[in-house]
Amino acid sequence: MGFTKKNKKLKLTALLLFFAFIGLTAWTGFKFVSKTYNKVSETLRPRTGEEIYDALFDKRQSDCIKILNFQDQVVPKIDYAIWLHFETCPDELKRILSRHEFTTERLSTAKWDGKIPYGETLDWFNPATLGDTIIVYEYSTNDSKNIQTIWTNLDSSKVFVRDIFD
Repeated sequence: MGFTKKNKKLKLTALLLFFAFIGLTAWTGFKFVSKTYNKVSETLRPRTGEEIYDALFDKRQSDCIKILNFQDQVVPKIDYAIWLHFETCPDELKRILSRHEFTTERLSTAKWDGKIPYGETLDWFNPATLGDTIIVYEYSTNDSKNIQTIWTNLDSSKVFVRDIFD
């Protein structure tokens, strides 16, 4: 008779421990799925033009940047490059150009067909709109896995950028 009472207490304790375990497991699973979902959704969220700019050129030193248009490189092998069009001030452009050793070329847009070598056709990406004469800066790593081309007008206030990262 005493064993039956002990057995009931043991069964009740085991049942309580079982439900506590199930509850704790469910809570832990919920937290894990919730955190994973938040991380994945944050990773897959498209970057803004400002985030792309800061990723390419580090944190900006002045407030003179206005992003006009952009296209991000989501999948490096599929998406050819990052394309960026912005307005800036000459000091900020100097800061950008000081990050690498760029080659410099001055081009007349009068005879230029406007095609960007290895580029895709974007309606808004047209360096010929910068004026009659533009300056083209280009940087490439030794293995050509990263190529950055910058087109700017003569007063360095409007800029087009193509950043290829393979």
